[in-house]
Amino acid sequence: MSTTHSRRAYDHLKSKLISGELAPGSRILYGPVGKELGISATPVREAIGMLVNEGFVDLVPQLGAVVRKIEREELIELYEMREALEPYVAEKAAERMSENNLQILQQHYQAMQEITQQVLTGEIDAEELKTIKAFEEHDLAFHKTILDSCGNEIMIRTVENSHVLTRIFSTNRHRYDAELMHATCEDHERILKALLQGDAIAAQVAMRRHIRNGLEVTLHSSSTNPADRRWRR
Repeated sequence: MSTTHSRRAYDHLKSKLISGELAPGSRILYGPVGKELGISATPVREAIGMLVNEGFVDLVPQLGAVVRKIEREELIELYEMREALEPYVAEKAAERMSENNLQILQQHYQAMQEITQQVLTGEIDAEELKTIKAFEEHDLAFHKTILDSCGNEIMIRTVENSHVLTRIFSTNRHRYDAELMHATCEDHERILKALLQGDAIAAQVAMRRHIRNGLEVTLHSSSTNPADRRWRR
């Protein structure tokens, strides 16, 4: 995108998509978005065009821009792509991650642990939007720190997009609770331990397990049909 306003609109909308503020099926109106940012509708239209090209938004006759909905099979394909790429990313990160990034990774893990502990003790509610947003921000940052350490720019761009797609299309598919948060932290602990030890194979195995667990949780909570709640190759 050529203009600063277009980039602002793009970043603004993508942030809302990731946070779940713009859920699948939501309309995106050019005028209100422009008014919110203090810009005209033209850069908003350009930003939405980019989101359409990236697969986040559809242009629907008589409705305009609508956040995409995703079917079960496409969701499985998305996770399968992540499973094909991210274990390799973790393997390379184990070989290349700097001490600074390892410290950052630990900080995000510890923040997720603290949120989970507060939920377990009843200090905060797992279903509060503020709690979910904080947990997901650290979760996404944890994965991004690993991704940024793999040393492959093409893979970074590809996997980063798949992360955003997963966040958008998993929004409201499952409800957060202490058990799910604890399970996520356990997965992250295994990944972190492998990376701290520089164990590429263990990092690869831990990441694959984490992605498969994520798919199982999403499928289980997104379907009322018991037969569709498990992933079948």
